[in-house]
Amino acid sequence: MSDKHYSFFGAVEKSFDKAARFTKWDPGILEQIKACNAIYSMKFPVKRDDGSIDVIEAYRVQHSHHKAPCKGGIRFAAEVNQDEVMALAALMTYK
Repeated sequence: MSDKHYSFFGAVEKSFDKAARFTKWDPGILEQIKACNAIYSMKFPVKRDDGSIDVIEAYRVQHSHHKAPCKGGIRFAAEVNQDEVMALAALMTYK
């Protein structure tokens, strides 16, 4: 088994690169299309019914600003991370 960490966003980028080889687009344009335009990371406290406070980590990614309003990646799950939300946002653009 490999010691490398799997990256969902890395896999999406790899697929993009494979498909991009079949186009005649300038490599600079392709890099601009591939990149996420905005990544927001925040933490905020939530008071539970029992009085305890949990800190929730949240991410918002806007992959492409070429048309407004932006669609991005969103996921409600305890195990979500920035890489996953970046991949979901990119896939929404490529859909």
